[in-house]
Amino acid sequence: MADLKIDTRMVDGKPVLDLTGEVDSYNSPKLRETMVALIDEGSPDIVINMTGVDYIDSTGLGTLVGGLKRASEKSGTIRIICPNEQIYKVFNITGLVKVFPIFDNEQAAFAG
Repeated sequence: MADLKIDTRMVDGKPVLDLTGEVDSYNSPKLRETMVALIDEGSPDIVINMTGVDYIDSTGLGTLVGGLKRASEKSGTIRIICPNEQIYKVFNITGLVKVFPIFDNEQAAFAG
């Protein structure tokens, strides 16, 4: 069981969460807390960089959906950077590619 490291930085006034490790049932509460805190502090537009993520499970996906729901309530959105084909495949199979704007890199995420 790998840990999840979350680094938060600001780009153009929007928080970017750089995730490294696994987004699973063990680590998801940490991600949820981070997203909720940012949204509640007035930053509902979040970019989640999953470049360093090597595993995500249904709990992790549910956490992202929950974050999106909360962000939407504050007129925000969650964009995902996901160049990893295996992780992208999970979003594709679950239909979440229709729910989240998913980008290959940070530049595209901020342009889109």
